[in-house]
Amino acid sequence: MAIVSLWYSLGCMYLMLLQWRYSADGEKLFSQSGCQLVSGMADCRHLQLLSVPQDLPSYIQEILLDFNHIEHLGKNTFQRYKGLTNLSMKSNSLALLEKDIFQDTVKLESLSLQNNTISSDYTQVATGLLSASSLKWLDLSRNNLNGGKVTTLLKNLTSLEYLYLDYNVIMRLDDSIFEGLNSLRELSLQGNYIYEIEKGTFDHLTKLNTLNLAFNLLPCIVDFSLIQLKFLNLSFNHIEWFLAREVDVDFQLEKLDISHNQLFYFPLLPMRHHLHTLLLSDNNMKFYAHLFDANSSFVDFLILDQNISSIITVNLWEGSISSNLSSLQIMDMSRNNFDYLPEDFLPHMTSLSELRLSWNCLDTFDLSSGHISNVLINLDLSNNDLWELKIDTSSQSFPQLLYLNLSKNRLQDLPQKIFHTMIRLDTLDLSHNLIQLCSDLGYATADQACVDLKNTGSIRQLQLAASGLNLDTHNVFQGMELTHLDISYNPLKGLYFLKDTARTIKFLSIRNSSSFLDTIDFSDFVSLVSLDLSENSLKTFPGSLIHLPLQYLDIRKNRLISIPLSGSNQPLTRNLNTVFLSKNPFDCCKLSWFEILKASRSISIPDLQEMTCNFSNTYMSVPQLPESVLYSCKWKSGGTLLAVLLTVPVSVTLLVALLLLFLTFKQPILKMFKRRFRMSSQY
Repeated sequence: MAIVSLWYSLGCMYLMLLQWRYSADGEKLFSQSGCQLVSGMADCRHLQLLSVPQDLPSYIQEILLDFNHIEHLGKNTFQRYKGLTNLSMKSNSLALLEKDIFQDTVKLESLSLQNNTISSDYTQVATGLLSASSLKWLDLSRNNLNGGKVTTLLKNLTSLEYLYLDYNVIMRLDDSIFEGLNSLRELSLQGNYIYEIEKGTFDHLTKLNTLNLAFNLLPCIVDFSLIQLKFLNLSFNHIEWFLAREVDVDFQLEKLDISHNQLFYFPLLPMRHHLHTLLLSDNNMKFYAHLFDANSSFVDFLILDQNISSIITVNLWEGSISSNLSSLQIMDMSRNNFDYLPEDFLPHMTSLSELRLSWNCLDTFDLSSGHISNVLINLDLSNNDLWELKIDTSSQSFPQLLYLNLSKNRLQDLPQKIFHTMIRLDTLDLSHNLIQLCSDLGYATADQACVDLKNTGSIRQLQLAASGLNLDTHNVFQGMELTHLDISYNPLKGLYFLKDTARTIKFLSIRNSSSFLDTIDFSDFVSLVSLDLSENSLKTFPGSLIHLPLQYLDIRKNRLISIPLSGSNQPLTRNLNTVFLSKNPFDCCKLSWFEILKASRSISIPDLQEMTCNFSNTYMSVPQLPESVLYSCKWKSGGTLLAVLLTVPVSVTLLVALLLLFLTFKQPILKMFKRRFRMSSQY
């Protein structure tokens, strides 16, 4: 009897294995339906399935059925898979879930129904969801659901902790829509049409710590009171006001994103909070204290809550911030309308490590010690109207600063040693200003001060594009070990001024600088891997580049006719990954170098379709060069050998013709010569 049982078990196991097949490499296991089995997960995506496969192992824990054509889930669909914990059915045509469909999968915790059509029979779907008693993670995004349908679908799903309702058609939220979801920790409502949130909607969600309301139509946030919330995303709405409830309560808020809205003033934050990230970019904010007196800076807000009205009076324009911002580490206020910052605004942010103020209207900025956090790592003041920076160069400032962007301002007269106090500064952008660099001679010009960069050894990346630099042969970069340098759009006369740092530079941009580059020797740039020489007047390709290990090269918009490449074994062709070549007058009959580049599979030419060449004063597309042109070029490029080949047959033909003529008229010609030149002979 025992032997019979053993044979029966072995037979069952054999029949089970017959349902599966190994791929050619013997590593991947596939079912008859095409699903791939990997460590308890069945990947059945993109198989055009019409139903859930029933040939998977019964012990399977996760099934991925995304991007199929399943429309209906019957009651016994998952009866075989009692250990199922994760089910994903994104982008099917699912419209119906039968009652008690998940009654056999009591361990199911995660369910994704994103991008389906469950709104068509949402009441039946809601009945099916009720059987998922252990569900913690649910995604109903992109199902064309409105607020009423969502309320029905979520009813009695009390175990939910993570809920995603992105990109539906929800327009308003009330206190009934999330009723009973007391375990909810994360809620995402991004990309709906929400214009109103009724008071008390989130009050019973005491465990909610992450709320995403981005890409909606909210006009304002007044009386913000979600004490338990840690992360709030309100970006891409129409918010003009953000007012937190003025209560002496410890808010748990850590990250607040109100970027891409219509804020007129700095948000009124909770008095006590744990904010470390505040994102306010792309708004209409500014400070207004200088426009109002003390009596006209107060604004009254009328709040209507059902039949009860209340008035909140707020001093919006005085410029002072009532909340404690000492915990703030990252603040982004770029792309606003700030023309000044109150004196006590930044000093209170003692933990600030990253500050972005680009694209504002600031004309001065104070970098003095005590005015701004000395633990600052990243400071972006680009695209303002700055003409003055205040700083105390007698003491060490910003000992932690790594990145400083001052580009696109009106800076001219900076303290000469301003960057010597920033001992860890790695990246400095001074492009699009009128900065002059100090050389061994001191000032760059008689009437303009200079900035001393010599011996600032920490700086590795330096941008000086379009700064009107008058760089000469003196040691402006002495003691520096630059790896990235951009000196584009400057009237350069040579590159001798780079001799102090040439050996360390890896990325060099000399876009639109001068025509002197034809005669420059790049041999000293032994570390160079990226070079931008575009928009110059190069007539001859610098031969020294052939022997450099360049990986990126841009020579667009020059006057090059050819490139002196003779084979694929040169360092340039061995290492090159990307090259831009368009908008040069290349000779169509001198493209042997191009064939070398094209033959290398590792070299990419992104602008290949824009590349043209000149043939008899006509510009043609290089990738679509006609065969007739190539044929003409072969004859044209024959040179001396072709001339000899053409001359010899003609010469031989003429000689033969003369010989035949001579033989034909031999006798008359001889008689004529005898008569004309007959002379007496002496013996």
